[in-house]
Amino acid sequence: MATQEEILEMEICECGEKSVAQAIEIFQNTALPFKKAKKLVTECNKTCCRAALIKLFDMNQFGQFDYDEIEALIEKRIERMRRMAEGDS
Repeated sequence: MATQEEILEMEICECGEKSVAQAIEIFQNTALPFKKAKKLVTECNKTCCRAALIKLFDMNQFGQFDYDEIEALIEKRIERMRRMAEGDS
């Protein structure tokens, strides 16, 4: 299990190359709905990081962050991408 600092440094989206901390900052500084705020983080329309981002967006709305849950969602995305890459080989 990673520390809070390590989780904040994790890349939440490969497309936008943003960290968890950067995504939190973006969500905190916008009043946009999730779909538009997500685009500020991802800079794309893909759904690969949607689960982690929607949780993070919701956590921001409630003012409390569960970093372990965010880490688990990011790890799931990474594992899913790894399995897909192996299937392509």
